[in-house]
Amino acid sequence: MDTILRAEGIGRSFGDLRVLDGLDLTMDQGEFIGIVGRSGTGKSTLLGILGTHDLEYEGRLELGGRDVKAEDSAGLASLRRDFLGYVFQDFHLLPELTAVENAILPAVFSGRDAESARNSAIDVMSHLGVRMDGTPTAMLSRGERQRVAVARGLVNRPRLLLADEPSASLDDENENILFDMLDDLRKRQGFAMIAVVHSLSVLSRVDRVMELSEGRLHPVRKPGGAV
Repeated sequence: MDTILRAEGIGRSFGDLRVLDGLDLTMDQGEFIGIVGRSGTGKSTLLGILGTHDLEYEGRLELGGRDVKAEDSAGLASLRRDFLGYVFQDFHLLPELTAVENAILPAVFSGRDAESARNSAIDVMSHLGVRMDGTPTAMLSRGERQRVAVARGLVNRPRLLLADEPSASLDDENENILFDMLDDLRKRQGFAMIAVVHSLSVLSRVDRVMELSEGRLHPVRKPGGAV
């Protein structure tokens, strides 16, 4: 199996507050890891580091065999463009743009032509059941905006999708529908996924559940399954 992520001894402090403390994680291509933990334990901080948004960490992080801290600005840009997809907890969508316009932004910024970017976005959005009728995202429901954010994270066909509570805005039925769609896309595109999740129904789907506590990740038993 191809190892796509290796984190060794990751530490992160904010002033006197030690959030991550010697965290280790290895992940294979196509794997789905669910991260759980109490509020304030550093789950979003960890995703920010894995997504290369936060470079002020201790330790070593490799993505696709590349040492993140050894990359120059062009190398980091290529990792973010070609290797990573990210779904923010608060979406980070542009409210005046339509769902399609928001979703194509990473593809356009990566240098793809507009038609190719639009086709990729429409393909992903159709699998996620996103409305594409030209409505500005400011007028979409919170759950609809969440799906647009997921589509944007997948438009460049990343090898690794990082998702910070991707179903937080959805009821149980729509949460299961979203993850059914994500599972189908994972099988079609072969990407790996790390998601901060809480729902037992979602945790039963993942390959591994890891709890973040005391600054480190600890394997825990899946609901109804093994560790």
